[in-house]
Amino acid sequence: RENAAKVLEENIEKSLHELNMEKSKFKVNIENDGTFYDNGMDKVEFLISTNPGEPLKPLVKIASGGELSRVMLAIKSILADTMIFDEIDTGVSGKAAMSIAKKLAVIAKNKQVICITHLPQLTAMADNHYLIQKNTDGELASTTLKELDEEGRELELARIIDGGEVTELALSHAKQMLENAKNN
Repeated sequence: RENAAKVLEENIEKSLHELNMEKSKFKVNIENDGTFYDNGMDKVEFLISTNPGEPLKPLVKIASGGELSRVMLAIKSILADTMIFDEIDTGVSGKAAMSIAKKLAVIAKNKQVICITHLPQLTAMADNHYLIQKNTDGELASTTLKELDEEGRELELARIIDGGEVTELALSHAKQMLENAKNN
């Protein structure tokens, strides 16, 4: 476990640096007090320092929502073959969202990645785009799922950018974002 922990620490820290957390430090703390637990004798805890000069502290106690999302992305990118993220971009800025989008695009080259998002940065980088809509008809609610073609992607991305209304400026921006995504 200690050897695997060192490799995990290095990979997670590298991944965090790629996710706009350049100064982060990550450590896997392993303690063995001689007690047998369900999964062995070791107690394992993830420690993190997100700012220079701060000591390492338990991840569950100090990470903000945006930081926690990026730590989970880093961990999953190393350990999982299929990743599902429900708003992995919650609480992050535009720059961080772009870092997350690029990281997910790299991961998606070798693994399956499914994201639920409301941010245009992530939406534009997707290989496939599905629109999920909740519909209410009187007392009944239903959900529809529709794969979008290129034109549908442009319109939906423009809607996300402008907050509902599709303007020519938003449509132009959406087309540019999709073109840029193809070149990444």
